[in-house]
Amino acid sequence: MTTDLNLPSLDKCFLPPANWQSGDFTNPQTDHSIHYSFLLPDNQKMCGIIVALPGLSEFGEKYIETARDCINKGYGFYVIDWAYQGRSTRLEDTPHRRSSDGYDADISDLDYLITNIIKPTTPLFMLAHSMGGNIGLQYLIKYKDIFQAASFSAPMFGIKALKNKEMLAQPIAALISQFGNLYIPFGQDWHEGARKSNGEDIFSSDPKRDSVHNAWCLANPGLQVGNPTYRWINESLKSIIDLKNRQDFSMVSMPLLFSYVELEELVDNDAIQYIGTKIPNAELMEIKKAKHEILMETDNIRKKFLDRTFSLFKNTL
Repeated sequence: MTTDLNLPSLDKCFLPPANWQSGDFTNPQTDHSIHYSFLLPDNQKMCGIIVALPGLSEFGEKYIETARDCINKGYGFYVIDWAYQGRSTRLEDTPHRRSSDGYDADISDLDYLITNIIKPTTPLFMLAHSMGGNIGLQYLIKYKDIFQAASFSAPMFGIKALKNKEMLAQPIAALISQFGNLYIPFGQDWHEGARKSNGEDIFSSDPKRDSVHNAWCLANPGLQVGNPTYRWINESLKSIIDLKNRQDFSMVSMPLLFSYVELEELVDNDAIQYIGTKIPNAELMEIKKAKHEILMETDNIRKKFLDRTFSLFKNTL
């Protein structure tokens, strides 16, 4: 199941090791063709499996360095490409438009991966970033006793640009969505200039890691995805509103880590703290001088997040 890849010009730690593998499945519940990647220890002995849930527009190859970190700690690693991004199902005529069929569909795709592909025989741990954090928390609400612990990197429990406007914006997005998969204002197909990729944008302050996203997209154009559509905004806001209005999180009983960053420009930090205080076993951690993509940040920022994440996971074994 190893995928033949055109490799970008990046440091070795960002490139797939020999045992990096991938596969595809079709979920009959959603009719989505979903791509996933994984890395397992050579001796097949694992203390658990970490399932990574990427953010908007991301793809498995972007998580290779993190997969190596997990392997070095004795964990297997899986990462999913959500529908309408990465190597998963796309709109036929407009493949760059990041649409959505609802977060319930994403939850179903994730559950299919876990139930039919991973088939865990060791503890499962969740590592979720941004949009993946929203989907991940909704998964934990719906499915109990699947994951042993979960660590969230800048989870999208609110969108900073729409802070406190969700109830107004969601019906508007729903109305416009009825006219097709239209880009949000100023939205367009992928282009290299959408990210500066030099450590001076809103994603990361580390020049090398900040360049990884575009490097893979240039080497493999099939990974490219443009801006979100109104359908994505509509479905995202519906899930955000649901989480904010939820009073009972008692079904989420496993230990959780919610990490948020000082220099955040994309998600709503107040929403992360609000939901974090409503979940009894949730720990909140602010990371100073960090931007949105914690796992693509500088060494010291990544280390702070990963050390606390691996400590959380280890303490549950």
